[in-house]
Amino acid sequence: MSRREQVVLTNMCMITDGQRVLVQDRKSEKWPGVTFPGGDCVIIMTGA
Repeated sequence: MSRREQVVLTNMCMITDGQRVLVQDRKSEKWPGVTFPGGDCVIIMTGA
């Protein structure tokens, strides 16, 4: 019996300021509700 299993790992980051949490209130009929903002992540490296 194989013990291997293919998985997809997802990382989430919650942005807070004291008791406040940054969320989006989605109005889409396909996927309504409150969610964390997200999308493609682009990391820009600077020499600063």
